Amino acid sequence: MKILLSSILVIQLLASCSNNADSTYFDFFLNEPCMIVNEEQDNLIEGKYLFVNKIIIKDSSIVLNMPSDFYVNNSNCNKWILGWGTNKPLYDAGVENLRIIKKIDMVNKIIFLGKLLRGEGFPQKNQRVVLWNTQPSGFINPNEKPVINTKLWPEFSGSSVHFSSVVFDSLLGKWVMIFNECDTNKISIYAAISDNLTDWEPANNGNPVLRDSDFIKCVWAGADKERKVKQTPFTSDIIRHENKWYLFMDGCSDDGKRQIGLAISKKSVIGPYHIIDKPVLSPGRQGTWNDDGCFYAKVIRYGSRYIMFYDGRNYEGNERVGMAFSNDLIYWENSENNPVIDQHIGWRSAIGCTEPNYIEIRNDSILLIIAGVKKFKVGAWHHYITGRMYLYKSGNVDDAQLGVFLSVNGGKSFVPHIFNPVYVNNYSNIFENEHLGGNIELIKTDTLDYLFYQGKSSYQGMKYNVLMKFRKHK
Repeated sequence: MKILLSSILVIQLLASCSNNADSTYFDFFLNEPCMIVNEEQDNLIEGKYLFVNKIIIKDSSIVLNMPSDFYVNNSNCNKWILGWGTNKPLYDAGVENLRIIKKIDMVNKIIFLGKLLRGEGFPQKNQRVVLWNTQPSGFINPNEKPVINTKLWPEFSGSSVHFSSVVFDSLLGKWVMIFNECDTNKISIYAAISDNLTDWEPANNGNPVLRDSDFIKCVWAGADKERKVKQTPFTSDIIRHENKWYLFMDGCSDDGKRQIGLAISKKSVIGPYHIIDKPVLSPGRQGTWNDDGCFYAKVIRYGSRYIMFYDGRNYEGNERVGMAFSNDLIYWENSENNPVIDQHIGWRSAIGCTEPNYIEIRNDSILLIIAGVKKFKVGAWHHYITGRMYLYKSGNVDDAQLGVFLSVNGGKSFVPHIFNPVYVNNYSNIFENEHLGGNIELIKTDTLDYLFYQGKSSYQGMKYNVLMKFRKHK
């Protein structure tokens, strides 16, 4: 990406970094709103929700309390859909019912609705609604189908996929995707190969790249949290360094804490791998911000060394983003400024779900995409007495979405993008109609930008799928 930050913008961002609740605009490959829940059109706050003021039955339209500067209008409404809940506990986030937006009368604040995409009926008067962007920043998925068919891998258990990265292996002359089974007791690490980034087939004759038996000597992996079920760790990133492939993973040690580990291949990205027996990054001492686990490592070159961003969790379940440094990808030192992102407001108000998903370096600036979830009202009062759990919240309630943060001071502090979250799943697509999953991967070619991502489906057993969107260069 060749867009550079102006000196004026850098000054603005430095001022904003003093308060993580602030947000600002900066250029990024995902760079427009993808979820609108309130009149302020600001997902960092709850604000005044969008409500149906009136229903016009004869032309299937509603009058909405939209502001005069509403982002969605006739020029872009073809890629937005309108969602509403059921006014029932657990089913009121604004994704349970969906309709196409045909056109918008901005003067009279009327939205004309089209085809039903999910659920039933129309929103009712005084009901909260949410608008969802199905083509964020111009990325489209015309096929709306997963790119990985797990049935092609004979040993693959279940059908839920967790992928780490998509890289080009010059030795193979192929694009390679590394992925795991997930949502199952048996977990191995597999690889897929492609010539065109669209059609994928098994690598390594469909056999696992790494099995649980390969981790017998590891103190940081080889079994589940209770150390009862053998499994490989989960992969999170792949880095090429000095003609070697470095595969970052996270698994559970004997005490059940997740730790970050590493395997190195001197040949192809599909192995053979030498597994480093000890973890490269472990949880902190008791009482610290990451004393229960560290996981989801994302790594990139930054100046003369490498930086890692990871998810750190304490015993209260609070997840924050940490940063570490390394010269050789094996020995890592935590930043003295950890945690570098500790923002849990608005669309990120839940204390969990903080996985780093993508890093981009632009000159000295660091752009980082992380996951976030909006908390719901829970506890004895809302759950058992009033029966209102999940009610009175709009948007990504208990659903992971992705937002981008920027640092202009080497990762010491970050400011969120004003449009966060910048990427959400398409709830009208049955293969991703529950929430987003783990990593994303951007591949830029001469003609197209490919965006690989992970979505969970309510179709065929609540499985995670790997999907791909693309956009043509202007």
